[in-house]
Amino acid sequence: MCIEIAARTSRLLRRLLLALSAPLLLGAWAPMAAASDVAWPGLKPVTLIVGYPAGGGADTVARLVADRLGKKYNQRFIVENRSGASGTIAATVVARSPADGYTLLASASSELTVVPTIRTSLQYDPAKDFEPVAVTSQTTYLLVSNLSFPGNTLQELVAYAKKNPGKVSYGSYGQNTFTHLTGEYLQLLTGTKLLHVPYKGGGDLIPALLGNQIEISFNSPAEVLSQVQAGRMKALAVLSPQRLKEMPSLPTSAEAGYPDLTARGWNGLMAPKGTPTQVLDELNAAVNEIMRSEDVVRDLQARGIEPGGGTRQAARERIDNELQRWRDVVEKVGLQRID
Repeated sequence: MCIEIAARTSRLLRRLLLALSAPLLLGAWAPMAAASDVAWPGLKPVTLIVGYPAGGGADTVARLVADRLGKKYNQRFIVENRSGASGTIAATVVARSPADGYTLLASASSELTVVPTIRTSLQYDPAKDFEPVAVTSQTTYLLVSNLSFPGNTLQELVAYAKKNPGKVSYGSYGQNTFTHLTGEYLQLLTGTKLLHVPYKGGGDLIPALLGNQIEISFNSPAEVLSQVQAGRMKALAVLSPQRLKEMPSLPTSAEAGYPDLTARGWNGLMAPKGTPTQVLDELNAAVNEIMRSEDVVRDLQARGIEPGGGTRQAARERIDNELQRWRDVVEKVGLQRID
C-alpha cells in the first residue's frame, strides 16, 4: 500500500514540475525561433545579374547600386555579368530563379521593352515574370562617331550616308536592342541606309568604335563622355529636345531638324514574380534612399546619368508604356518579328 502511494506521489510531482517548467522552456525557445527567422537579406549574398559586359552603362549603374546596398545592409551584393542575346540571357536566368529576393535583374530597357516587341519565342514575359523594384537611372543617348568619320554633326552624317548608302556602319548593344531600333528609326526618319553591326553591349562596342571597326553608334554619356572629352571620339548630337548639361555646346537632334529622333534609355532593378512584397518594398525604399544621396547624384550626373527612384507602380507603368512605344516603332520601320 505504501509503495503504491509513493508511486502516485512521484507521478504527481513529475507532472507538477513539467507544468511549472513548460513556460520557462517555451520562453527560452522563442528567441531561438525568432532568431532563425532572419529578415531579408539575412546571411546570404544577393546577386544582381546584368545582361551586358562589364564597363557598359547597365553594368556601371548596377555596380553602384550593389555597392551601396552592400554598405547599407552589411551584406554582400554581387554583380554577375551574363551578357549576350540582347540582355535576354540574364532576364531568362532571373525569371527562372527562386522568388526569394536573392537573385535580381539589373536591367536595361532593351530586354524588357524592346526585344519582346520583336522576338516571339522569349522564355520570359516582361509583364508576367518580373516584379519591378524601381527605375535605378535614366539617360539621354548621344550619337557619336570615331575620329576618322568625315562628318561632325547629325546633318553631315545624313548627307554623307545618302551619298554612300549602306557604307556607314553603326554599332548596337545587340540585335533587336534599344540602340538597334534607334538606328533603324534614324534611317526611317532621314531616308538613309546604314549597316548594322551588333555587339554584346557597350563594353564591347566602345573598343570597336575607338578602333575604327564601326563609324557611329548610340551610347549613354556614362560610356562615352570621358572618351569625347579626351578627344578620342566625336559627339555628333544629343538625341533629345534639350541639350545635355554636361555638353552644353552639343546640338540636339531637334535642332538638327529631327525632333522625333529621341533616345532615352533607363536601367532598373527587377525581381522574379512572386518575390515577397515585404522584400520588394524594402528594396524600393533602399534604392530611393541611394538615389537621393548627394554623392550618388553627383557621381551619376558627372557621367551624364539622371538618378532614378520612384514607386514600384511607376516602374511597372514605364515598362508598359515603352512596350507600346517600341511596338509602334517596329511597325513603322517594318521590322519582321522573329522566333
